[in-house]
Amino acid sequence: MRTVRLHLPVEFISGQTLSLTKEQAHYALTVLRLKNNTVLELFDGQGNLAQGTLLVEGRRDASVQVGTVSQSHNESPLDTILLQGISRGDRMDYSLQKAVELGVKAIQPLFTERCEVKLKDDKIDKRRAQWQAIVINACEQSGRAFVPEVLPLMTLKEFWQQNPSIQGIVCDPYAKQTLAQMATPNFKQPLNILVGPEGGLTDEEVGLAVQQGCTAIQLGPRILRTETAGPAMLAIAQSLWGDI
Repeated sequence: MRTVRLHLPVEFISGQTLSLTKEQAHYALTVLRLKNNTVLELFDGQGNLAQGTLLVEGRRDASVQVGTVSQSHNESPLDTILLQGISRGDRMDYSLQKAVELGVKAIQPLFTERCEVKLKDDKIDKRRAQWQAIVINACEQSGRAFVPEVLPLMTLKEFWQQNPSIQGIVCDPYAKQTLAQMATPNFKQPLNILVGPEGGLTDEEVGLAVQQGCTAIQLGPRILRTETAGPAMLAIAQSLWGDI
C-alpha cells in the first residue's frame, strides 16, 4: 500500500500533535478509511518532511502525532517557472498537475490576447486558490515536499512591465530552433517557459518575448495543445539539464 501524504504548512517538531482540517480528516477517515495509528508522511511545502501517526478522535475528527523530521532531497536542480496562458477548464488543471510532477518551481498564469477565459475581480482570487489546491494535490501524489506557488494572475503585458529582461523560452510552433539545439547549458536560472492558451500566442506576443530575452523554440513538426506544450517543454528541459 502506498504511503498517504498530507500537506501541513507548519513547522514540524517531533512529538507534537497537529489537528487535521475537516477536508483532510474526511479524506483520511472516509475516503481512505484509515485506522488509528496508521503511519503517514507529512510535508510542509517548504521542503521538510515528517513521519506522522494518525490519531482518530471521532467519526469526522483526527490529528497526527509528528515523529522523525527530515528534509526532502528530490527537488530538481533546474529552477523552472511556467508562464502559462490561461486556458479553459480541465486543460489548465492538467497543465498545473503535470508541471508540478515535472518539478516546476512556480507557475505564473497569464491573460494573453487569445485567452478565452474572462474572470471578474471577485473571481480571480477564488480561481487562484483552486489552482493552488490542485498544485498541493499534485505534490501529495508525486512525492514532492516543496509546493510551487501559483503566482497572482496578470496580463502578459503587465508581466513584461515587471520583468523587462528574463532568461527564458517561448513556445512557438513556427520557430526554427529546437530545445536540443539551444546550446546554453550554463544559462542563468530561473528558466522561464512561456506557453500560449488555446490558439497560441500572437506573432506580436512571440516577437515581444524574444525582445525581452526569450528564445523561440518549437517542439517538432506537430503542433501541440496548450496543456501538452508546457509539460513537454518541462520534460525536455529536465532531460537536458535537470534530473530526469
